[in-house]
Amino acid sequence: MSTRTPRRRGWFWTVLTVSILIVYLFPIYWMISASLQPDANSTDTAWFPTAPGFDGYVTAFEDGGLDGLRVSLITAIGSVLLTLVVAVPAAYSLSRLRSRAVSLGLVILLLAQMIPSIVLANSFYAMFNTWGALNSYIGLILANATAGIPFAIILLRSFMLRLDTEVIEASTLDGLGPVGSLWRVVVPLSRNAIITAGVFTFLFAWGDLLFGLTLVTKTEMYPVTVFIYALANSNMNTWAATMGASLIASLPALVLVLAAQRYVKEGVIAGSGR
Repeated sequence: MSTRTPRRRGWFWTVLTVSILIVYLFPIYWMISASLQPDANSTDTAWFPTAPGFDGYVTAFEDGGLDGLRVSLITAIGSVLLTLVVAVPAAYSLSRLRSRAVSLGLVILLLAQMIPSIVLANSFYAMFNTWGALNSYIGLILANATAGIPFAIILLRSFMLRLDTEVIEASTLDGLGPVGSLWRVVVPLSRNAIITAGVFTFLFAWGDLLFGLTLVTKTEMYPVTVFIYALANSNMNTWAATMGASLIASLPALVLVLAAQRYVKEGVIAGSGR
């Protein structure tokens, strides 16, 4: 067989891969380009910034971009902590139990994830309004954790089912109780899965818009996504500021994913049972 055929196939897959990569990266380029064009708008943006400027970034920071980043960061970290505090022991318990009730509980968790977010947002608004938790970090953290907890429990349980029961039983014989075995044995062995659950929960909370729009009415408590939404709908010419704020808002999530990608890859593979 001629060597030209494998070479042609290699070139084909290379061109296809590069083309797909360009399609995925083009919105990022467009975001950067538009953020450097102070006079651009949503319908009139040049392909290349001929006279680049950083006025959009200055406007984004002066109009409350730093406050939005602070609110989103506190909310996302709080959601991760709450999710893991609930999900780790819950997943461990479900992985150790052998009962039909476990299957029912997993079905309920799946159903919980299928509830439309707008339904949850309206319910949270009525509940938090009664509690006085609107415009608060507690309200945002509780609301965003509802997306992370079911996912984290399902992921962590799948991983913990594969743990060696003899190791856990040996820790019990050494004098560790259930909590000690969980903290000193199960958690270290489940590190990759826990990091994966934490990363996805962070991304859920960081990218949330609906809860921020529903549960927050004070400008200083706007998450960064709501801040960007407000900029995009402003009557002022803030397109460069909107794109600048969007680029800034994407950096923490990007840094987190790049830093944790090895753990996430291993955690997802382990959680899938492969």
